Amino acid sequence: MRRFFENKKLIVLLVSVITSFSMIAYSIFSQSNMPKPILWVNDVTAIVGRFVSTPTNAMMRFTDSINDLMNTYEENQELKSQISSLEELEAQNQILQSENEELSNLLALQPSLVGKTVIASSVISRSPDTWVDSIVIDVGANDGIAEGMSVMTDSGLVGHVKEVSATSSKVQLLITENNQMMNVAVSVQLEDSIVSGILTDYDEKTQELILEQVPADAKVQKGDTVTTSGLGGVSPEGLIIGEVTSTDSDNFGLSQSVRVKPAADFKDIRSVLVVMTLNDDSATDDADENTTTTSNTENDDQE
Repeated sequence: MRRFFENKKLIVLLVSVITSFSMIAYSIFSQSNMPKPILWVNDVTAIVGRFVSTPTNAMMRFTDSINDLMNTYEENQELKSQISSLEELEAQNQILQSENEELSNLLALQPSLVGKTVIASSVISRSPDTWVDSIVIDVGANDGIAEGMSVMTDSGLVGHVKEVSATSSKVQLLITENNQMMNVAVSVQLEDSIVSGILTDYDEKTQELILEQVPADAKVQKGDTVTTSGLGGVSPEGLIIGEVTSTDSDNFGLSQSVRVKPAADFKDIRSVLVVMTLNDDSATDDADENTTTTSNTENDDQE
């Protein structure tokens, strides 16, 4: 369509130019003897030329505007594509920076886990249906993972291994809502002493963990640190759980109920450490069982 317009415009312009130059030349060389019919023809030709050239020029300007608009649209689309690519790169960069920072924090945390064997892992699955109940990590029985092992982030304890397969494991979170929370023996670090309690529940409304069986006379204050005690055969000693936010006496005044703000961010769990070292109680129990078995064997031999 554009070529048609350009050819048509060219023909009209050539005709107009040739006619104009012919009239001008004739006027110059024979102006004195020019008859009136010729003058009328010149006037008519000029009027026709203006009548034809005006819409032709307008059409040319319109066509140029359309072309400029199309070029602008194509450039705009290309710029949008570049902006989209830059935004994707920026998002990926932020994710990598976040993961790098988290891994650095995990590495910085390892010296504090003296005497504990740990293995780093990444979260590979977290179903929306069980978002507050469990996560799946990328280590399993082939890596030495066993049920009951504690799992933590760089901030604190998040849960325990519940199911183990060859290459992955399911971790039950401390904030689970399915009433299957594994009770954890904890210690509350007071100013001048340490008191024990049991982590038994989670309040979703306040987003706080709940400790029970804390002695009624214990002077627990807001801000006191709560860690695992190593008792009960669930978690080794010294894993951070959170800070005390409030206390309340039970119905009989025999113990306190303590609310704790978790140290770990359960909304964003990407990398974790699995604490593979058994606590002292478990090791002691195993040793006692082995000793008992050995003694029974010796008695049988003597008989």
